[in-house]
Amino acid sequence: FEPEATAIQTSTATMSTISACIDMTTPAGRAPSIGWDFEGNLNDRFSIYNGTDGNKSTYALGRTSCRKCLNLTSSLNQSVYINATPYIDLRNISFSVEAWIKPTIVTDGIEHVILAQCGSLYGYSCMRVSIGNLGSMSFLFRSDTQIGLQSISINVWSHLAYVYNKTAGTMSLYLNGTLDTSGSGHGPYLGPPTFFQIRNIDMIGSIYYDGCIDDIFFYPFARTASEIAATLALG
Repeated sequence: FEPEATAIQTSTATMSTISACIDMTTPAGRAPSIGWDFEGNLNDRFSIYNGTDGNKSTYALGRTSCRKCLNLTSSLNQSVYINATPYIDLRNISFSVEAWIKPTIVTDGIEHVILAQCGSLYGYSCMRVSIGNLGSMSFLFRSDTQIGLQSISINVWSHLAYVYNKTAGTMSLYLNGTLDTSGSGHGPYLGPPTFFQIRNIDMIGSIYYDGCIDDIFFYPFARTASEIAATLALG
């Protein structure tokens, strides 16, 4: 019976390896309402807000050897559209966006969009989280802006968290689990509900992100500093 026992042990080890490789990151604290993992597809992990490919999206090695990330190149005009309904109405809520990014370009004088919902180009009506034209984090409601203080590194993974607290009127930016900057007097957001777009805003033009993006999470509430730090610690 020894050969049979050996075969069973080998099979168990193989299954353990597969299980570890398909395990998705679960953020610490309260759960997101949308999560794009980019494990070879554009699906929302909750199967509601699945993405549509704008121009032949490609994937690359992710933060670990068995994970993938969405790999985007500006010269190919690649972006992702989230056309599923009901659209998220940002006018009446606090909200947070988190993402892991590994950019290849940050300081070329151009903004690089990570996630946007842009229903209008007037006033406080075009929301996006991005890398600003100086290479730091940028959180915008079109003419209402909070800019980060620290430069984002290229070719390494960074965790970004953007938090809007509607009640307090604050925008807070966290880079790698630590508060980068926070400002008051922001909002309210006034843009009409529309689709999300990852990596560009067609209404504005070519402000494409270059590099890999992984694990974009949207939360319909203001995340706390401890939740963000704990999520970073998960890797």
